[in-house]
Amino acid sequence: MGRRFKLLISLIVLIGAGITIVLGIWLYGSYTNRRDLFLSTAERSLFNAVQEAYQTKNGDRQLSGPEEDRNRLLQEVKKELAPLLPAAELDKALKRIRAERPKDDRFDRNNHFRRDKMFPKEREGQGAIIPPFLFRDFEMNRANLELIERKFSESMNNKSISVPFEISIVTIPHEQIKDVRRQYREANLAWTRPMMVNPVKNEFLVVKFQEDWKYLLYSLSWQLLISFLLIGLLLGTFFYLMRTILTQNKMAELRKNFVDNMTHELKTPVSTVMAAIEAIQLYGVQDDKEKMNRYLNISKKELEHLSNMIEKVLQMDIDATRGIVLQRSDFDMVAMVKSAIEVAQLNNTKKVEFRLIVDQDKIMVNGDEAHLKNVINNLLENAVKYAGHIVHIEVEVKTTKENVHIRITDNGKGIAAEYHNQIFDMFFRVPSGNLHDVKGFGLGLAYVKQVVKRHDGKIVVESELEKGSTFSIKLPS
Repeated sequence: MGRRFKLLISLIVLIGAGITIVLGIWLYGSYTNRRDLFLSTAERSLFNAVQEAYQTKNGDRQLSGPEEDRNRLLQEVKKELAPLLPAAELDKALKRIRAERPKDDRFDRNNHFRRDKMFPKEREGQGAIIPPFLFRDFEMNRANLELIERKFSESMNNKSISVPFEISIVTIPHEQIKDVRRQYREANLAWTRPMMVNPVKNEFLVVKFQEDWKYLLYSLSWQLLISFLLIGLLLGTFFYLMRTILTQNKMAELRKNFVDNMTHELKTPVSTVMAAIEAIQLYGVQDDKEKMNRYLNISKKELEHLSNMIEKVLQMDIDATRGIVLQRSDFDMVAMVKSAIEVAQLNNTKKVEFRLIVDQDKIMVNGDEAHLKNVINNLLENAVKYAGHIVHIEVEVKTTKENVHIRITDNGKGIAAEYHNQIFDMFFRVPSGNLHDVKGFGLGLAYVKQVVKRHDGKIVVESELEKGSTFSIKLPS
């Protein structure tokens, strides 16, 4: 059992650790992918913000480019040819040259397709570009940076992304441009890819995010919830399985101790009766009526003791499987307690002193009188058995508006605090070494708890070693 138990625990731990590691890797991968997607979205939003800011500042003004260079060249040609040709013919020739459009559509600044490509209506599309000559007449001063920051913030808010950020200009040496992305990752910086704004000074536009992990974790909330739920279920199942195994193992040990104890307890009265019968048969005791009556009385007591033990075992077996069937009726609790005390006073081996405290002469209760009397008898019997030669027992019965309280206090050897919850378990007996100096099967208090529970009541114990015990029962009135 020990080796199998250890092997089972090891397998469960390995499986749990494996599942936890797999979930951790999955969550880390999801977090990394979400971060890359977040930064990519921010970069696209930054590009679009710069485009919008440029349009806001420059409107439809023509950009510097090849067509403008051609116009300047034609003006210079006109100046050179002016002294040689009439002005009307020169203007006519230049007009004809200007009417000829370039075959390459890249130089058609008025072409609708080209304008849509530079300033697309769908700002979030992958086709959004920043022409390299865009910043020739767009200085990155404080006002323009604030405009870009406002446009960028609006774009991020439209995507329901709320992360604190800062837009700044950074200088990156030409030879470090290729490694800057890797350096950001190594430093765990949530910065966008640098966007060049001044190639002469190697200045780049960068958005620096702070506390991006809060947004990322929020976006992964359902994955985190599922992961924690799975881990919680795994741990709950593990602990429940462990508790079940330990409980079953404990019950197996208790049952084994019960069988050993019962064998010893049943063997003793049988042996006594056999010895008495043998004396009567073999040693002529039948001729001595006094001895014969004494041996018969001994046999009768032992058989009664044997019958009581068998009755308890059978009763607990029925109660554990079907539950106790109550025969309810109205009866006087005070009278029933007095009757139980009279039975307990018949003990001939010890001197027993009782003190009964009641707040009313008659307290009516609706319940099973026979079972409740057995409860009181069991508690009084234990108080007598586990006390010294002189026994002092105090029984208190009082009533409130809703409950009846019964307290039984003795001067016995007491019960250690760690066993207070276990003494009501079937077959359990407080450890006292290899041998128990008091006879019993560990069934009495289990029966008491079942009866009280079936009456919708509650029983608790207060006890310390060498200071006696107090059992308190609360029943509905």
